[in-house]
Amino acid sequence: MSTPDPQPTAPLPVPVPDPWRLLDTAATVLAVHAHPDDESLSSGALLASLAAAGTRVVLVSATRGEEGEIVPGSLDAAESRPLEEVREAEIAAAASALGIAERHWLGTAPALSPGAAPRRYRDSGMQWVREGLAGPSDSAGADSFSLRPLEEAVDDLVALLRTVQPDAVIGYDDEGTYGHPDHVRAHHVAVAASARAQVPLIQIASALPDGDPDPRIIERAHPGTADPVLRAIDSYRTQLTVIGETPGGIAIRHVGGQDDMVRLRTGLHVRD
Repeated sequence: MSTPDPQPTAPLPVPVPDPWRLLDTAATVLAVHAHPDDESLSSGALLASLAAAGTRVVLVSATRGEEGEIVPGSLDAAESRPLEEVREAEIAAAASALGIAERHWLGTAPALSPGAAPRRYRDSGMQWVREGLAGPSDSAGADSFSLRPLEEAVDDLVALLRTVQPDAVIGYDDEGTYGHPDHVRAHHVAVAASARAQVPLIQIASALPDGDPDPRIIERAHPGTADPVLRAIDSYRTQLTVIGETPGGIAIRHVGGQDDMVRLRTGLHVRD
């Protein structure tokens, strides 16, 4: 009686015991984000700091933010472009302000699995399923980033990793900043793709400790990044309003009216 072949096991992630040292020595990094503006809001100071130090910073965005609301009055009355085209222009301006060297869309070559037809991952939108748990909006279709097969996006990101050959991938932690389903999906895609390609994954902490330091998170400030970050986030006038610089960072108001702070410091998870 023959025994069945063992099932293949998923590759293990590359340990990252000192993420800041890895970034300090990296020649190229690839940042993985879900929508236009995420790169500026959650990692703008980090990316600007890396670019200013001479690191080649490459950005891949999963969606074009098609489901975003629009700040009233931010678009000219004669504007006829669909929102995704407006947001494409916004991210181009923001990336330039941050010093990002290259920018790609997941599902478009070179961020496309070899032999696959180009695919477009749509913004899933968001609604709160219950307190603390977010899900896609009711209008999210099968082509939405969080609802398409995970393996498609993983294959596409692996293809980009093999083209760019970064020393490190920068992505969200498992909370996905504030739990948006596309952010959480981007985390899972980055984890699987970086493990398969054997590239270290550096995860940005969604929240920094308020009291005693957390030994699992190492923080660093990014002096001198206020100007590029402010210019980057000000590019997203359909999505937010810049209020101004404060001692803690840059104060903004989101399209829904929520006040927030874009920090000029970053916490990174230590992963043994």
